[in-house]
Amino acid sequence: MMEFIMINNQLISDGNEFQLTPQELFIYALLSISRDFREDIYISVSLLHAKGQIELASNKKRAVKVIKDTLISLRDKKVIRFTSIDGELVDEFNANDILIVELVEFEDISHTQLKFDVFNELTDIRQLYVYLATYRWSKSENGIFTCSKSRWAIILNCSESTAIQAVNKTIAAGLIHKNIGDYNDTGKQNTNQYRTTPFENDEITHHSFKKKYVEKLVEEETDLEHSTVEQLKETEHRFNKFKDENGEDVFPIEQDYVAVLDLRKQKREVGLTDIEKRVLRAGENRIKKLKKQDYLIDEYGNEFKIVDRHIENARLYIQNRDEMNSEYH
Repeated sequence: MMEFIMINNQLISDGNEFQLTPQELFIYALLSISRDFREDIYISVSLLHAKGQIELASNKKRAVKVIKDTLISLRDKKVIRFTSIDGELVDEFNANDILIVELVEFEDISHTQLKFDVFNELTDIRQLYVYLATYRWSKSENGIFTCSKSRWAIILNCSESTAIQAVNKTIAAGLIHKNIGDYNDTGKQNTNQYRTTPFENDEITHHSFKKKYVEKLVEEETDLEHSTVEQLKETEHRFNKFKDENGEDVFPIEQDYVAVLDLRKQKREVGLTDIEKRVLRAGENRIKKLKKQDYLIDEYGNEFKIVDRHIENARLYIQNRDEMNSEYH
């Protein structure tokens, strides 16, 4: 099963004839994840409304109309095709009418991958556009997307103030990260930089460093029973650090994997604080990178990956820890 949605780059390229609005892009993504095992899409407006985690209007009736209008605009842009269940072209359809939808294939197949877990974390339709633009352009700009306020407004097709509000929400959600531009010799501020992975301390500008370590006075907290805030900060640092001062590889330690498993459980049961969200996201990103490493062979001739061994050891540690705790209560 695929773990991501394929978004053709023409759909998120400013100035392109196929460029979608944030609303159109969100509905397009919902259609994409609605494919069955034959790659067919049988959907109704009501089902699309139920699938989406973001409210598109103040009530269901208005949201249904928004989705219907968006389907038609996607068709008019020649991004999708749809017919009734009988195969007839339709302009009028009810919320519960089943439609057969086809996503148009483009000659230019370059695309950006949208991970399901990222899509599921969205709380605003503009966040989707912000994330995809950052992910896409950072891949073609040495890992960093340099973007001004005016360009964000063009990309999101809205005012600068609305665009920056959307960007800041996406940053607050931990989906992208910003490196604030320093002031140059001419007295002008350099353009901010963005990417989907955190900037390490040796990469961040003086302005970002000041904001991160000097101006930030908010007291962080954790609800985890077995970790303190300081321990979580150390874990986050290890997950985000790939090389030490001597250029040697740096890897997470066992307690870092334990923290990830504890945070996964905490997220399911009660939710996470801000620092817990940061640590879990950093951990998940690092684990995915480690899982891409080649298999090793153990003494019995079995293939294994070191990260999987660490995760299994962390599970056993938690199991033993919780069993011991239950004996004392």
